[in-house]
Amino acid sequence: MPLSSRAYELLQAFDQPGCPICRLTADSVHHYLEALMYEYVNEVPTHMAVRAARGFCPSHAWHIQDEINASALGIAILYEGLVRNMLNDMGEVTPDSGRRQITQAASALKPRGPCPACEHRATVEDHLLRNLLDHLDQDEFAGGFRRSAGLCLPHLRMALERPAPAVAKALLITFQQGIWWQLQQDLAEFVRKNDYRTIRDTMGDEGTSPRRAIEQMSGSKDLR
Repeated sequence: MPLSSRAYELLQAFDQPGCPICRLTADSVHHYLEALMYEYVNEVPTHMAVRAARGFCPSHAWHIQDEINASALGIAILYEGLVRNMLNDMGEVTPDSGRRQITQAASALKPRGPCPACEHRATVEDHLLRNLLDHLDQDEFAGGFRRSAGLCLPHLRMALERPAPAVAKALLITFQQGIWWQLQQDLAEFVRKNDYRTIRDTMGDEGTSPRRAIEQMSGSKDLR
């Protein structure tokens, strides 16, 4: 089976630090938000999605604020409509309002749909994991994965929950266990070299093992 465009992206990501699914998904979400703020901020579907979600989730809202250049106008355009419609949906509430008005206001604050960026992230993750499992039986692809940092624990769980042949999942687990075996060895060596009796021993690749362990068990920072 020839490599799909997604599988080729994965093959290239295998040589980069961290979980390749995290890396490619984070890049895709960033480009999605960048395009949304620059090209689609005035589109009706964009406004409807943001209003239904009651704004972006905290992670993606702050990503727009902090990582998308010149996004202030786009934020103002989207959130002005959001706040205006939310106030309208809440209805008029005064200090002597009764239970019905309070219930209406409280209900209006609840999201009617997912954060658009979270929805995009889930779609990208699904496509990447499907392509990963589809190509693990190919030598070049398998070799690239085995020399990579492997999947983080959240993405490994997601991969194993997907509908896929047992042989593909068995290969994934086998390769991942080999990667984690090396991580465990590096962590043990890091601990050994921090003992007062070996503190002068030169630190090698194991010096990055604590950070790699966090990435492996939790996934990329701020992806969720």
